Amino acid sequence: MEKGMVRNARLALSQVLEVRDGENFLVVTDSLTSTVADAFFAAAESLGARPIRYMLKESDRPLTEIPENLMVLVPDVDIAVTCFDGRVEETPFRIQLLRALSKVARRIGHAPGITESMLLQGPMDVDYESMAVAAHDLIRRFNGAIRVRLTAPGGTDLYLSIDGRPFSTDTVIADGGWGNLPCGEIWCAPIEVSGEGILVCDASIGDLGAVPAPVKLTISQGKVTTIECSDAAYRQRVADAMSVDDGARIVGELGIGLNPGARVTGNLLEDEKAFRTIHVAFGNNRDMGGGQNSSNTHRDFLVLRPTLEVEFAFGNRERLIVGGEVVPRPMTRDATEAHRFHNVLVAVDYSDASIEALRCADSIARKDDATLLVCHVLVRPPTVSPLFPHYVSMPDQDWTHQHEVEAAERLDDLVRQHTPRPPDAYNSLIPWGDPASTLVELAEQRGVDLIVLANRGSSALTRWVLGSVATSVAANARCPVLLVR
Repeated sequence: MEKGMVRNARLALSQVLEVRDGENFLVVTDSLTSTVADAFFAAAESLGARPIRYMLKESDRPLTEIPENLMVLVPDVDIAVTCFDGRVEETPFRIQLLRALSKVARRIGHAPGITESMLLQGPMDVDYESMAVAAHDLIRRFNGAIRVRLTAPGGTDLYLSIDGRPFSTDTVIADGGWGNLPCGEIWCAPIEVSGEGILVCDASIGDLGAVPAPVKLTISQGKVTTIECSDAAYRQRVADAMSVDDGARIVGELGIGLNPGARVTGNLLEDEKAFRTIHVAFGNNRDMGGGQNSSNTHRDFLVLRPTLEVEFAFGNRERLIVGGEVVPRPMTRDATEAHRFHNVLVAVDYSDASIEALRCADSIARKDDATLLVCHVLVRPPTVSPLFPHYVSMPDQDWTHQHEVEAAERLDDLVRQHTPRPPDAYNSLIPWGDPASTLVELAEQRGVDLIVLANRGSSALTRWVLGSVATSVAANARCPVLLVR
């Protein structure tokens, strides 16, 4: 067992579960996760707790209820960690175990499917305090929210009512509560009959793992009415999993991942915590604020690069998440003060006109002591075979990296040649995508309050046509746009 595993287990126990000296600590495990359990056992012992290990017998699985000899241990538990293989058939058992532990334990870390990799690096090697601050700040921004619209590039377009349904977070677990390890999300229970629209899962599903092809759910009055997937066998697995009982197809959760160390790997225990993802779950939500669905199952569907628009009780709307990025709070301005910019974004395509835009943006940013973001959007060429146009090839990673490095070096050269800025006095951005829509999205994600770009000119290297880009950005940006001739 590596020292890093014990160190990170100790961080989670001390900062998330707040294990105290003299407390009874129970870790429930199995043969697949015994090394992880050993790390938690050692960490609890180092914190002065009294650890007990319970090993699930493989011969008894899949479990449908709590084994009697495990139930005997529950009444004396102060803190518990459940780390064992997350099997589809054992969802009812996991729900029963959490309910039983919640009646007596002060705090519970629920980790079905946890791996050594999660504990050693990534999602459990993070700054818990910073993550908790970010989670609580985002929760506060939902105050007064009544409805959300979730969209994503994969085709998701779903409305959910959250009026009167509070958000919670697992970054800090309150006494009497439980949360996942790894942690790093906020969630609420949408009003069960409110869901309307389409949810396209393009990452992973609960205990079913990574999707082999996008899974499209049509939702009406909060219930999944149709399930579509080009992989017929996987579609049937999803349908079977959502047919456990009447509540299995009812919307149960809206969750937002905020853990910067979490990766999308196909294991939803980690996936749903990953920054730049949102998940919608169907099934049980009785342990969430206001939740009314008492299904025997709960299954999450993960969406990549989501945008979340929130409607508030006073009628105003705000996009809190754009392309997976949490949008910074709008700057508050004193009406008596002169207007000044805080974040200036300039688009450069290496043409003479865009170099003039760079000079102009630099001048404005220096005058207002604003942050300068210099952006060049890379346009990926079509990856369709002329012989087999229905097949789309995956982009070559080496080719992609090479172009990103070359673009960054060229941007640095332009800034050095045409502005007085030292290398650490600006931020360079090299995204891939459609120039116009990418600039608009970046501006919103980064809290930009001025976009500067040339209104004419072109670059053979990236086939930008700045006239059309400028027109589109000016029409769609949510902040002032300065077009430089």
